[in-house]
Amino acid sequence: MGINNRKYNKKKSLFSRIIIAVFAVIFILGIVMIPIRSSAADDTGENITVENFESGKLSDAISEAANGTDYNFIKNVAVLSGTLTAEDFTALTAIPNLEILELAGTEVENGVIPENALMSRNQLSFISLPKNTSEIGSNAFSGNRKLVKISMPSSVKKIGDFAFDACESLESFPISESVEYIGEGAFRDCKSITEFAIPSGITEIYPDTFSKCGFESISIGPDITSIGSGVFADCSNLKNIYAYAKEAPALDGDVFRNVSAAVHCYADSEESYQSWLMQNMTVSGDLTGEYVVSGEEAPEETPAAAASAAESEESVGTTEAAPVPSESVTSAAAQTEAAAPAQSGGISVGVTVVIVIMAMIIAVLATILVMNSKKNKQ
Repeated sequence: MGINNRKYNKKKSLFSRIIIAVFAVIFILGIVMIPIRSSAADDTGENITVENFESGKLSDAISEAANGTDYNFIKNVAVLSGTLTAEDFTALTAIPNLEILELAGTEVENGVIPENALMSRNQLSFISLPKNTSEIGSNAFSGNRKLVKISMPSSVKKIGDFAFDACESLESFPISESVEYIGEGAFRDCKSITEFAIPSGITEIYPDTFSKCGFESISIGPDITSIGSGVFADCSNLKNIYAYAKEAPALDGDVFRNVSAAVHCYADSEESYQSWLMQNMTVSGDLTGEYVVSGEEAPEETPAAAASAAESEESVGTTEAAPVPSESVTSAAAQTEAAAPAQSGGISVGVTVVIVIMAMIIAVLATILVMNSKKNKQ
């Protein structure tokens, strides 16, 4: 009997080990399959195009264009026509890993990008604004830390408070002479902008507008009369300021905190700018020429818009393609990192639950095996 029991226990122990081995293999295969599944998802359904939509119902149009694709896998969206409302911008926030957004063929209600329109989008690297945009609301694009480039029509007149605050990857901004207002903190902490020209129609620079920016030079228009507190504070790379105002603008406190730069002004204005010397500046009357602000480059057709327009010609007639600088789109996409938020990468809730259950089963079986081994020894 003793021999038979030992044989039985050995068979039972062997059987338990086999079961554990099988579950372990399944568990490992499950982990291996997750990135494969993610890669397959990334290769399909990541670009969608909306030909047109009813105002306030962009959400429905995106859902139809996605055709069942998990929103976590959508990276590029092109909307070719239609009028955007605040509700439509909210619909765009439902796409968590959006990298490139083309809106240049659309219009926006009343010409105004709403406040808080697309704040803190984790992956957004490029956006083209609607063609009739005249005002960018407060905090409209703040916190977009991976936003590299923006395409903006020359119709923009007002940039709201903190509109691009903390867009630390933004390399350049297509400002034009039509801009009449730049709000407080509008470009604060834009570390990657290397140069900036303030339009000549602006008379006041509000507090913290450019604090912590990374530019090396800045041009101040001829109509500036006052500069608010902390405007250029902590711009550690700032070395040259080209001041075109005939009279030195009045400075509030800490305008040039932690900045040491050369101020270039007209020879007959040099005496006026001596008032800036107390701000750790040097002044040189070597400025020549008239003040000029260059506008946006001539737009070109993006690949997404062009492809969609071609398809439209074959099916429902000709659709006007959304004009956006293709070079900008390519550059933005190339510099976008592949990192994604918690639900990206294709790991669904179901897969996670299965993995947890399998791990629990393996743990239980391992415990049983250990207890049986101890019992057999006894």
